[in-house]
Amino acid sequence: MSTTIRVSEPTRDRFARLAQATGRPMSQLVDEAADALERRVFFDQLSARYETLRADPDAWSEIEAERAVESGTLRDSSS
Repeated sequence: MSTTIRVSEPTRDRFARLAQATGRPMSQLVDEAADALERRVFFDQLSARYETLRADPDAWSEIEAERAVESGTLRDSSS
């Protein structure tokens, strides 16, 4: 299914140049751009949440304690 979206002429021109340079259709490039933006937003939010945790000494100590336990379970027991 496809639909029409409005973009500025400069943005349309940018996608047209990218489509020409890559040999891929503009619709695929728009999909890829949306995927990249979703990933960036996800990791920006994740980073912000970690900053919030780091600002809370009690919460951060819990995270550190969990990491210590997990790192112990990941050790190679074959030696």
